Amino acid sequence: MSAQIETFRAAADQFVGLTRRVPDDRWDHPGLGDWTIRSLVGHTSRALKTVTTYAYKPAADITLAGAAEYYLAAAAFDQAAVSARGVQAGVDLGDDPVGRVSAMVEEAMTALQSTDPDSAIETPFGGIRFGDYVPTRIFELAVHGLDLARALGESLTLPANVAEDTVGLLGRIAIARGDGPLLLMALTGRESLPVGYCVV
Repeated sequence: MSAQIETFRAAADQFVGLTRRVPDDRWDHPGLGDWTIRSLVGHTSRALKTVTTYAYKPAADITLAGAAEYYLAAAAFDQAAVSARGVQAGVDLGDDPVGRVSAMVEEAMTALQSTDPDSAIETPFGGIRFGDYVPTRIFELAVHGLDLARALGESLTLPANVAEDTVGLLGRIAIARGDGPLLLMALTGRESLPVGYCVV
């Protein structure tokens, strides 16, 4: 198993573990922003579903150079549509959301293990190498895993490989945005980030 697949598995397993800790009467409680916990889990589950879907959608050309460029392209996407899609994804989890998420993990793992990381896949934002797309899904599982833990009133420590992959991607996105010096100065205690600063 490649290091990337191991990292994805670690992030996915941690996310499934969190969903198992959602009490039956908490699924409709606040999750993140306007989302309930169900909607948050539904949105996050798309990080699993799209791996499975896009692995079998070849692209004619690669137009996105990497994971950072994917996020720059995604930034222009209609956020209201993202929110609505998360709500629907939560509904689609049905009466057994934990079981459905667990099944989606295994489906995604099958796709990961059978797809050449150098193959070009099609996404809503353009063609990208499959191996460059997977880090964006690890990122989503990690960040929204932290969101879910917070909604449940729990603390969460990410697996080391997941944290390294996710924080590294954040740095690459910042550099692609032209914010490398800003981030470097802030993380070395020389300046503060602007209020509300976000790279995604």
